Amino acid sequence: MSDMDTITRRGFVCGAMALAAPGLARANPGIVVRDLLGREVRLARPAKRVVLGQGRFLSMIGMVHPDPIAILAGWADDLNRTFPNEAEAWSSRFPALKSLPVIGRRVGSDYAIERLLMLQPDLVLISRFNAGPVDNDGSTSFIRSLTQAGLTVAVVDFAQDPLKDTVPSLRILSQLLGQETRGEDTISFYQATLKRITGAFGDRSRAPTDLVFHSHAGVMPCCASIARGSFADLAALVGGHSIAADVLPKAVGPINLEYMLTRQPDVYVATGGLKGDAAGGISIGANVTEAQARESLIRIVSDPGIAELNAVRNKRAYAVWHGLNETPLHLVALEALAGWLNPGIKDGFDARKTLAAFRKRFPLLPQDGVYTVALDLSA
Repeated sequence: MSDMDTITRRGFVCGAMALAAPGLARANPGIVVRDLLGREVRLARPAKRVVLGQGRFLSMIGMVHPDPIAILAGWADDLNRTFPNEAEAWSSRFPALKSLPVIGRRVGSDYAIERLLMLQPDLVLISRFNAGPVDNDGSTSFIRSLTQAGLTVAVVDFAQDPLKDTVPSLRILSQLLGQETRGEDTISFYQATLKRITGAFGDRSRAPTDLVFHSHAGVMPCCASIARGSFADLAALVGGHSIAADVLPKAVGPINLEYMLTRQPDVYVATGGLKGDAAGGISIGANVTEAQARESLIRIVSDPGIAELNAVRNKRAYAVWHGLNETPLHLVALEALAGWLNPGIKDGFDARKTLAAFRKRFPLLPQDGVYTVALDLSA
């Protein structure tokens, strides 16, 4: 890069900051909340120009705001790149999304910051992953780079620890968007559904049922799995134990097929729905039929080795849409797991009914398709 290019680039960034700063300088903060990192976030008024540092936040915006597309100034491109079926379902319902400015796949780059400044948002939403490692002061180097550029940033998250972070994240979103009543209604619905599903397990003292999560089955080398957090924590809530937790030091990672065959878990759960899944993974999610989802699961469990698992032989093999762990719709996965792990009381759980309840409650969400499927038609 030449000296002149460097000067031009710096001048561009400074000019964009000057455009963004006056409004912020005049602001008399009327909304004050603390995000998931405990950082104080101030807005003069409810946010009207929001940039999603993670495109997958769109579903949660749709749960707390009556017109989520109208308040978006830009978004990251991860939804289209990672879950194209979902992206297509959203853009089919809201064509304006196709022309929404894109800041890149994620917000952690100089280019993305320049794009953010051009968009002049009054709020940038990022996830714990986007934020990066947290310092002693509760902030991160990336957040400081954004705030020093004059941007207002809030951290919300629905993926790393959904059972802990979902309710506060929904509350943070609703307050920053000036939708407190709608947000509290959403939280009440979520908490009531969670209580209904988990109520049967409060006094159960039996040993947990072993299961294995096969993440992105058929797409990634065998076998990526989940030890803690996300789906593993959901399973633990309804009587399950991820066998990956006994060998993996981190929340996710690889386990080998030999270990799975030695442990012989009672239940096998594949996850799918990624962009590459059409090339051999689990086909599941928006606009996928139950027959298509089951056919893809049958193909996965017919693979030599996987087919030798007792869980497969006993037809206790299932699949879920991987994206369920990044939205309050993880309750659909929770209810499915409750029935799969506890066949003696499986009739008390109906994941499809819970999905239908979400669709009715949040009609803006294009959740038309199959998000959980069983190998056994009667399950």
